[in-house]
Amino acid sequence: MAQTDFQTEKRIVLDHLAALDAAGPEEAAGALARHTAPDWLWRGMHPFHEQTGAEAVAEAFWSPLKRAMGPLQRRPDMFLAGRNQIDGFRTVWVIQMGHMMGLWDAPFLGIPPSRKIAFLRYAEFHRIEDGRIADSACFTDLISLMVQAGLEPLPPQTGANILTPGPRTHDGLLYGAQDPAEGRRTLDLITAMIEDLIGIGVASPVDHLAKWWLPDMCWFGPAGIGASAFFKGYHRGHTDPFEEGLEFIRHYGHVARLAEGNFGGFFGWPSMQMRMTGGFMGMPANTEPADMRIVDLYRREGDRLAENWVFIDLLHFYHMQGLDILGRTLAYPRT
Repeated sequence: MAQTDFQTEKRIVLDHLAALDAAGPEEAAGALARHTAPDWLWRGMHPFHEQTGAEAVAEAFWSPLKRAMGPLQRRPDMFLAGRNQIDGFRTVWVIQMGHMMGLWDAPFLGIPPSRKIAFLRYAEFHRIEDGRIADSACFTDLISLMVQAGLEPLPPQTGANILTPGPRTHDGLLYGAQDPAEGRRTLDLITAMIEDLIGIGVASPVDHLAKWWLPDMCWFGPAGIGASAFFKGYHRGHTDPFEEGLEFIRHYGHVARLAEGNFGGFFGWPSMQMRMTGGFMGMPANTEPADMRIVDLYRREGDRLAENWVFIDLLHFYHMQGLDILGRTLAYPRT
């Protein structure tokens, strides 16, 4: 596997994000075009899905968001790059995760504004090819945004509804070159853990957790599920409801999986297919199988995993089952 310090690729993404952040709603397309390929593939969560080219991405997502929230302050907690294990380490991807903050003064996707500070949680993956961004995935937590507007899109969640923190160690912004050996250790650990998890049907028994995770591990899930901490809280807040309310059908694999330093992760489009047996997130049973588009990002500490940040396109998952969570909530808003 060819090694690189990824400084060129990181600079391209940082310049791309700086241009985008400085642009107004009507300037977003031009800013996006500066560092992306003409046939740039962009993946966004429901209702954005896949878009091609800067104009389409701006029209679908960035311009409406900027009109709703004005200038956005990007507040990243994680930034890293690496070669993609899924394609034999041929391509280089750059990841950024954090929150975008703005003053929410106009509707977004029909969601009424809070007229307060709003935090949109995000994770972005960018593939660099020939000096430009050729492929991206942008995961955002729209359910959290709905909750911030005072809406109740889902029944009470089993984990905590919080403003998701960054790494406990405050060292997730890997702007400089890192020791390649540490990235390999992280990637090997993530891969082995995932293979073990899939082998047992995505269940998380105590012996699995003890093998791969520190006892004081933290799991920061999407709104609707919430955050949990430590083995006891993780089972109570996430895995028990997940395993009891869903039937695992198949694992599709990942589009990109990479690591640098003590941080790494992956995204799938989709990652796996599940069937609702009833009760997951307070929702009824459904015979229709549905896909989960998922991001998992991790922090390694020694030879165990310590923290996990998770994004799931829950709006898409339920939409495949005939449940329009976004439309239903807007049709019957909280009064």
